[in-house]
Amino acid sequence: MDIEALQTTLRTFAAERDWQPFHTPKNLSTALIVEAAELAEIFQWMTPEQSATAHNDAVVREQISDEVADVLLYLIQIADHTQVDLKRAVGRKLVKNAKKHPPLRTGLPAGTAATSTVETHVLVDWENVQPREGDLRALVPDVTDVWIFHGPNQKVDPESYGSFGSRVTPVKIARSGKNALDFHLSFYMGYIASRHPDARFVVVSNDKGYGPMLEHAAELGFSARQAAFGTSKAKANGGPMFSLAPTPTPAAKPAPPAAKKAAAKTATAAKAASATTPKPAAKKAAAKAPAKAPAKKAAAKKTPAKTAAKTAAKRTTTQPAAAPKPQAAAKKATAPTKKTRGLEHVVASLKKTQSKPARQAALLAMIKSLLVAKDDDPIIQKTLNDMMAAGKIAINDTGAVQYSL
Repeated sequence: MDIEALQTTLRTFAAERDWQPFHTPKNLSTALIVEAAELAEIFQWMTPEQSATAHNDAVVREQISDEVADVLLYLIQIADHTQVDLKRAVGRKLVKNAKKHPPLRTGLPAGTAATSTVETHVLVDWENVQPREGDLRALVPDVTDVWIFHGPNQKVDPESYGSFGSRVTPVKIARSGKNALDFHLSFYMGYIASRHPDARFVVVSNDKGYGPMLEHAAELGFSARQAAFGTSKAKANGGPMFSLAPTPTPAAKPAPPAAKKAAAKTATAAKAASATTPKPAAKKAAAKAPAKAPAKKAAAKKTPAKTAAKTAAKRTTTQPAAAPKPQAAAKKATAPTKKTRGLEHVVASLKKTQSKPARQAALLAMIKSLLVAKDDDPIIQKTLNDMMAAGKIAINDTGAVQYSL
């Protein structure tokens, strides 16, 4: 069923009859309730057993069909008039329901596995990990299709995955480059999802760079996760491997200015003592050497500037350095830290932005861009935590962001 085409037909149908003024969300939702009541009226006085077999009667089945169609048509029109993307809304709601009501047992109910047509596509980042056939089945027991993305100089033998038959596909990327394989894999996942929207997707890699793409796919209603292999076995079967960067442990604080000054004074005093104490050999040479008149005459001819410079140099070797001016110390104490600069910069930018990120993942991406940080830079998560601590934002359990700027 093409929902968009059906919505176009319904709009045309209403326009040809001048019904548009009446097709408001309030009126359409009221009409939906009436049609749902007419559907319930068919089964009103039946027993549960009779309702389960009522459609075996051709007349009753026709009545059920009419009322179901009316309910669906009104529902589609409500979505049209309120700009609701039905496909996306249904997908996201299914994900929310799955989180709200976890399964009582894993796997499909007995007797339905043979008829299930749900596919699970596993996309392997071969440049990052090289799992074998048994490894893939252990990581993703319900795997149906395998896509192995490898570099131009890597070799993959499809026969080593013989149990998958024709459902294993090696994909050689066009050429090597930074993140080239990651983009190839993401493109193929989108292509497969467009052809099989009900399929499940698992990316096998230890690269955390797939996180934002998989989070976005999940927000759109697709079943998408990442499975680690090798060094991250603990998370292999525990859902998405990607996570937000943890708050870094504060580094050891540097010594206070007073301690630095005391150490500097001690070092200066030791150096001065060493400079003013002549060595034994120097004393002996000085005793034997006769005083020379030309040296005195030369000393007498020294310019006042040179004499002042010499006096200042001598003073610096025997006296401690002057304490910094109060204004300079105050300026240093009030200088913004890297943390404050990052927080203030992000908050100031958000205040100027009309379309603020609505999801936590999008906000983290914006913080990374504003701070010109790398993917694994702890300052990204640290800035987010500082914004929450300062009351600038609030994030609920679903990842939605509320601002108090």
